[in-house]
Amino acid sequence: MKFVENPTQSAEYLRQAIPLMVKYNIPPNPLNYALWYTYVSNRIPTLNFQIDQTIETYGTCPTMMSEQLFRQHVINEEIEHSEKAQAEFISIATKLGSKANAAAQETSEFRTILEESLIALNNPENANSLDNIINNLSEHTESLNKGTIRFQKELEASQAEILKLKKELQKSRQDASIDPLTGLFNRRVFDTELSQIIGARGDKSATLVMIDVDHFKRFNDDYGHLMGDKVLQYFGKLLKEECPEPMLPVRFGGEEFAILMIGKDQDQAISIAENLREKIQSIRIKQKKTGKVISSITASFGVCIKESNETAQQLIERADKALYAAKGNGRNCVVTA
Repeated sequence: MKFVENPTQSAEYLRQAIPLMVKYNIPPNPLNYALWYTYVSNRIPTLNFQIDQTIETYGTCPTMMSEQLFRQHVINEEIEHSEKAQAEFISIATKLGSKANAAAQETSEFRTILEESLIALNNPENANSLDNIINNLSEHTESLNKGTIRFQKELEASQAEILKLKKELQKSRQDASIDPLTGLFNRRVFDTELSQIIGARGDKSATLVMIDVDHFKRFNDDYGHLMGDKVLQYFGKLLKEECPEPMLPVRFGGEEFAILMIGKDQDQAISIAENLREKIQSIRIKQKKTGKVISSITASFGVCIKESNETAQQLIERADKALYAAKGNGRNCVVTA
């Protein structure tokens, strides 16, 4: 996207953007400046609509969503900073340049031969050598055709390489925020989003649910880590299915998970937690080797609604206490802070 405002207009947009960023607790980084500068300029109605919807839901624009909106609307083609990616793109461009030069050289040679053949055809003295001229043209036409086909294949191969690189870049960006085993967002994303949402002004309620798989170490000892991984993968799948946006389910660490709920009061959070608890205790996993069905999987839940002026760390600590209370109450239950 190109910005073409004059200095006066640019300064006015910036004066409008900064108070909004402060109001909605938007981190003051270059990405967000560009995003909110674009917002106040009203140049992309779709972006403004999505930001308005996000603010309405969260009371702020969470970091992950800001990055997504920035990539989607402010810059359509990202400048990648990976040295490996840059080197590979340069390599592809170099190869294509070499192939293009070769194709251009073949085309130039063919044009020369074609011009010479036309001159020969217009010369009456060369009437007896007409067959030779035609054969020469035919051979060079076939050679040029083969060269063109080779260049086309090189282009297709390079396009495939570029597509592969794009996928790898997208994956590397995703790897920084996604837990590979469960497919949930990781602790880094959770900490960033929670701090921003907690710090946002407004009356949006925020509730934190902490979840811990009961006796998970014993489960691993009894059935092995591969079975333990299957249980964690099931947890990830279940949380993604049962906790759509604006809820944010994450793998907090090890066998512990967390759900950040926006706009849910304590009763609603308890209801969601109870639903998850019942579905977890109904898990049945069959061992391939023995055929034995494992049905002893349960989880404990700690539910905590954010209090006024409470920090993110204080909210986590209270939710943890509720979780440990659930453990102390016999596990497989939901306890509120």
